[in-house]
Amino acid sequence: MLPIASGNDDHNLINHVDGGRFDEIMLTGDLTGIGRFLTNAGPDARDDHDRTVLMRAAEAGNLMVVARLLDLGADPTLTDPQGTTAVHLAAVAGDDGVVEILIHAGAPVDSLDSQHRTPLWHAAANHLPDSAVVEVLLRAGANPRHRDINGVSPDDLM
Repeated sequence: MLPIASGNDDHNLINHVDGGRFDEIMLTGDLTGIGRFLTNAGPDARDDHDRTVLMRAAEAGNLMVVARLLDLGADPTLTDPQGTTAVHLAAVAGDDGVVEILIHAGAPVDSLDSQHRTPLWHAAANHLPDSAVVEVLLRAGANPRHRDINGVSPDDLM
């Protein structure tokens, strides 16, 4: 089990979870187990890479777990230290259903990671041509002209 952070820095408010146990719950689809697992840590618990359990579920493309975590109050706007959100991770994975439910839950469509890349940038870079995740992001109002730190936009990638 990962240690609970302590000290006087910002991380003392973050509860860390056992990533292996959470992965097991996701693989089995144990939606009841998620609630029990997060009882002490809370729905915004983070792993040892400072990613929330919602981010991990989005990255894995587990729509049912993402939905359950959102029902439990997980915050879809949180980022990891690189500015990555659950929407970024779902976009990289190419999971349009997860992206859609996260946006519906209030996740920002044009959040920027440390490279100033939006979820649309990642979707365009990883899932073209004819990508459903790109279409979901564009319908939600994602900006195809936002340039990353290298000057590349999603439009350039499409």
